[in-house]
Amino acid sequence: MSANLSSEIQIRARSDDDSAEADPVAASAAQLGMLLLKDLNHHDHLGQTLLKKNLIQPESLRQALRVQLSTHNKRLGEILVEMGAITKEAIQRALMEDANLMRVQLDDFDIDLQVLGLVPVSIANDLHLIPLMYFKDALVFAVSEIPDEQSRALLRFTVDHRLIFVLAKREEIDQAIRHWYPNFSEDMELENLEQTTADLEDEQRIWSNADQLAKKAPLVRLVDSIIRDAIHQHASDIHLRPSEKLVDLLFRIDGTLINIRQFKIGLLPAMVSRIKILSRLNIAEHRIPQDGRIKIKEADNNIDLRISIIPMQFGESVVIRVLNKNEGLRSIDQIGFDPLDRELFHDLIKRSYGIILVTGPTGSGKSTTLYAALQEVSRENLNVITVEDPIEYELANTRQIQLEQHINFGFPQALRHILRHDPDIIMIGEMRDLETCKIAIESALTGHLVLSTLHTNDAPSALIRLMEIGIAPYMIQSAVIGVLAQRLVRCNCGECLTEEPVTEMVRKNLQLLPEEKFYRGTGCKHCHFTGFAGRKAIYELMVVNDALRNLIQIGTPTETLRAMAVQNGMTTMPTHAIQLARQKKISIAEVYRSCL
Repeated sequence: MSANLSSEIQIRARSDDDSAEADPVAASAAQLGMLLLKDLNHHDHLGQTLLKKNLIQPESLRQALRVQLSTHNKRLGEILVEMGAITKEAIQRALMEDANLMRVQLDDFDIDLQVLGLVPVSIANDLHLIPLMYFKDALVFAVSEIPDEQSRALLRFTVDHRLIFVLAKREEIDQAIRHWYPNFSEDMELENLEQTTADLEDEQRIWSNADQLAKKAPLVRLVDSIIRDAIHQHASDIHLRPSEKLVDLLFRIDGTLINIRQFKIGLLPAMVSRIKILSRLNIAEHRIPQDGRIKIKEADNNIDLRISIIPMQFGESVVIRVLNKNEGLRSIDQIGFDPLDRELFHDLIKRSYGIILVTGPTGSGKSTTLYAALQEVSRENLNVITVEDPIEYELANTRQIQLEQHINFGFPQALRHILRHDPDIIMIGEMRDLETCKIAIESALTGHLVLSTLHTNDAPSALIRLMEIGIAPYMIQSAVIGVLAQRLVRCNCGECLTEEPVTEMVRKNLQLLPEEKFYRGTGCKHCHFTGFAGRKAIYELMVVNDALRNLIQIGTPTETLRAMAVQNGMTTMPTHAIQLARQKKISIAEVYRSCL
């Protein structure tokens, strides 16, 4: 009987294989089918469940079973309700509680848009539920907890169907609401807009109508949903990439660009215009790049969006950097230092003067490390002043200065003024010119602790870079007390870990033993099929001691400085990365990509 009933349940699950044994998605669908079989009309052990929960008396159950034997056409639950022994709602609640281990994974189901039309998005958001499908004369809802009687009455009145509930995680339900309801409510409207733009014959008419389209509700909701989805998926960047006929929407998650969806090229002008309106850019200018900024509040998080728009071959390309000012901050303990290096770094930032440099390419986590250091030192009674362009995160007990290049207020101008503001610690967003470097060196030599960044490949190269900028070696010897070089590497997804094939050339270049085994993620739904989940810093921390200072001279090769730093106890970045690979945290391919 169960097999026949299961075949009646039409569940559209994303699946490449019809075998439930071979496909975990199909197994999840079968699990939902088994849960539905425990509904009021098809529960074979209803009596035992109600007795166990003390909802009916044994005599009531015996009487109902005798009636059932004589009628043959009625279910036990119906008989108990007619007898007045229990209500339908109490039976359904008991069955839900009895089935608390039966759950569904919403990302496995392709929800029918027709059922969404029965429940307004406001009710779905308020009650944290989403309709999944029809089952006979009932509507199946995914809920994180059983709705109360008032909520169930509202649902019955709204959908005019019998209700069946299945369990899902609260965050999965909220994500499904954000994903499916925009599709339901906007697909037809966006299709009409796409058709409108397709009817325009020349580019000039398309751009002239973009401003009007950008203010229409579907475009407003579309851009808003793109931004909010990126925030909820912890994306660091949003890309709108135009091609000849389509616009690709991509999110950068854990350092990897992931394709989200596509739009017809006719929607691009209106989408770009909407983003320009939000960031107060010139919507009439399409020939030159423009940069802007948007501040929004999502839940309790303050989100800063940095907009970059550049004209390309098929239209304007948009990249939006997403800065979550609450989630981005880390403590020193969360950076990922080894115990010895954490102790050394703590010692450096506790000193009263000198320069500490954090180096690495763009997007290597330099600012995160600097902010972690500032949070540590700001706990003491010190005057901490930062000079930034832009201010990425707002810190308590810290005076932060935003540069304004358009009025000639840059790093040198700001530094001259803050030295008269009695600082103990100065953070400089970036040292990239001779004047800024000189003021920073002089600040360190006059009793200030200075933290800043440079763009170099490793720690020893930072000393060479300062000499190339024009700083005298004797000033570097006296001022620089430590250099931290770092990269961000992508961590293996623990859900799809498998042994990694490593070529002989890679083993030779990284000096790996032939018998060593390493692992990588193959890609699954938990990691968006990338094989990666999260990122981690690899680093090398060079403390400048007397032996290193004696080597800081014009003409000294980087290799000589590195050899002395290693002799003094520095663990090089490749060595640190290989240690993580041996712990299965990252792949050897990621080590090779980031270090060589």
